[in-house]
Amino acid sequence: MTSLSGPTFRVERNPNFDNLRRTLRREGPPGPVPLIELFADPATMENILGEKFPIDLRELVRPGRSSENKLANLLMAKKVMDMIVQFCYETGYDYVFTFAGANFPRENYLRTEDTADQKNYAAGERVWQDEETGPIQNWEDFERYPWPEAEKISSAAIDYLNAVIPEGMKISVVIGGVFENSSWLMGLQPFSYALFDQPDLVQAICDRVGELTVAAAKKAASYEKVGIVFHGDDLGYLGGTTLSPTAIRKYIFPYHRRLVEAVHAEGKLALLHSCGNLEKIMDDIIDIGWDGKHSYEDNIMHVEEVHRRWGDRIAILGGVDMDLLGRGAEEAVRRRTREILEACGTKGTGYCLGTGNTVANYIPQANYLAMMDEGRRWNHERFGTPY
Repeated sequence: MTSLSGPTFRVERNPNFDNLRRTLRREGPPGPVPLIELFADPATMENILGEKFPIDLRELVRPGRSSENKLANLLMAKKVMDMIVQFCYETGYDYVFTFAGANFPRENYLRTEDTADQKNYAAGERVWQDEETGPIQNWEDFERYPWPEAEKISSAAIDYLNAVIPEGMKISVVIGGVFENSSWLMGLQPFSYALFDQPDLVQAICDRVGELTVAAAKKAASYEKVGIVFHGDDLGYLGGTTLSPTAIRKYIFPYHRRLVEAVHAEGKLALLHSCGNLEKIMDDIIDIGWDGKHSYEDNIMHVEEVHRRWGDRIAILGGVDMDLLGRGAEEAVRRRTREILEACGTKGTGYCLGTGNTVANYIPQANYLAMMDEGRRWNHERFGTPY
């Protein structure tokens, strides 16, 4: 049998998820501004840790992955999880991120060379969604699609983390999006046409995906050491919402509401990561009951303005612009981090520091660490926390 002793650490910390919980719930007393991210790219973690993952991380979730040599697979998976725990602990987070949820098999991907200096995967490729096609185009496709079963949704990563997570930390479980998975099954272009030509099929896809997503969130939230369910569902682009607000309210938001209710029923936090210009549906997002909203970019609305407009009703998360982090000078990153903290963090509640999206592999390590370091310095000056 393999040991569940978990990873070892090069530094000592006192993680404080209670402080993060208080911040997300916008409760007092004022305290240090926590760090938050949806996740970090594999290459970023490898770069920070100075160690390579033992396997291409996509292999851990690939449909039909070989079960031969189960002990070797188990040891590799354990090593992967230990490295993620080490990264989250040593860089200053109060939680460990992992992924769960239903797997919707499909092959409608496009691939190109990853031009970042630090590659996420051995093949050196970047993968994104082909929006012109998908495995479901009509009712026949819907009926023969290999829909996952709710009772078979894997929680192996949560099982392991629940046993080894360091004291003071909790688990943040990233659950895939209702809209994202629904649209990817058709491709956004045919999905958009189907809103008018086959609305009953769109409804059926969203219902099936939504039910499975809620089931996955409910299962994840039932674990003792899970503190957050983080739902990633990009609903917008630079100019507005990808679907009309009416369509989002009809097809997507009913399942967002059910997900939040299921997570809250377990006493856990429900956070939404959603990119794009969501100004027209922010009131809906708040009304659904999300504890926090993540993902902002300066070209749409500076996070300070988001905080000014909605920060008294929902926690505002992240917002250090990705373009600045990716291409700006270190001093500019430090200056911008302080600007955001002075505008959003002075109350010591309702705001968490982080990137505008995720810790992507194209962010230079120096810029990522500068943002983190400036946050620690600012907290020390403002709240007297150890630096």
